[in-house]
Amino acid sequence: MTRDVLAVSAPDGARAELIVHQGQARDLVYWLPAMGVTARNYEGFATELGRHDIGVALHEWRGAGSSDRRAKRGSDWAYRDLLADVHAGIAALRANHPQSRLWVGGHSLGAQLAALALARDQTLAGVLIVASGIPYWRSFSLWQQPILLGVFAWFRLLSRLYGYFPGRRTGFAGNEAKTVIRDWSRSGLRGAYRHTLPDGDLDAELAALTHPLFALHLRDDRLAPPSSFAALLARLPKTRQTRVNLVPKDFASGCADHFSWLKEPGPVAAAIAGFVRPAQH
Repeated sequence: MTRDVLAVSAPDGARAELIVHQGQARDLVYWLPAMGVTARNYEGFATELGRHDIGVALHEWRGAGSSDRRAKRGSDWAYRDLLADVHAGIAALRANHPQSRLWVGGHSLGAQLAALALARDQTLAGVLIVASGIPYWRSFSLWQQPILLGVFAWFRLLSRLYGYFPGRRTGFAGNEAKTVIRDWSRSGLRGAYRHTLPDGDLDAELAALTHPLFALHLRDDRLAPPSSFAALLARLPKTRQTRVNLVPKDFASGCADHFSWLKEPGPVAAAIAGFVRPAQH
């Protein structure tokens, strides 16, 4: 398994590194992190997938890690910019690995945007969803719904006051662009993504996809409970879905929640490999 770093430039000039773990396998997964998590946090996951002869390209979010942008007053971007960055990264990966079959996948918000990326680039092989769900408030339990509505209002207010979202102060994600938080909260309030791009209807495009879809849920994931997880998958009703549920006994640590698997990625990587490798034939 070799490790390369590609320099990627978005249409508006934003730059970041794409970390590529590539072996001799045909399959490469373009991986999108959770909100506020840098690409390097998934190096262990990439190594584990490499043990199954599956390559991984680790995307860097605008505003995090190797990105040359930082969220601050006067420096803002939206979901549409994040998607433009993803498509620029995929194009760079294709140019460097033209013989590979590319999948797109992600964790948490990364999985949501992976599905949106597939809707706009249907030449990708399929989508891999790990520890994710749509933040639609009605997809959560009754006691959580008023909390979520309050979170959306509070986060948007903070973003207006600071000119960006001070995630490091709140303990949620990292410092994020105020319009990213607006787009995230709008998907939570409306349960839809059509506002994300100025053209087309992403919700209709998601509903029309017929690609293979792998979806993994972790039993103790409070940020993406089963109802939220199921609500996200319901947005892709025609995809050929394979669902996997991992529980604490599947991990040596005894933990199976939203972020714990990053410290012990082996079981998640093995489940993904069991899905991707049979598709090679």
